[in-house]
Amino acid sequence: MEEGFIVSNKMRKAIFTEVASGETSLARIIKKHHLIEQAARTAAEELQQHALIEDVEGALQLTELGVKTYGKLKARDSL
Repeated sequence: MEEGFIVSNKMRKAIFTEVASGETSLARIIKKHHLIEQAARTAAEELQQHALIEDVEGALQLTELGVKTYGKLKARDSL
């Protein structure tokens, strides 16, 4: 279910993929993908509300659910 939530939105997918790859700064993700800042922040908040990523002392990282979901998406070549 969470897989569809991620891949259905370009910004959520980009942010989730970058965090899964080890990027911890939302500002760098926004700059790298040329995203609109407010929309990207909203997408990151949505990912946090769904417990896929978390902000730990200013650094984004995947939650346990996020790691499992990333594994499922990677296995299906959805990312």
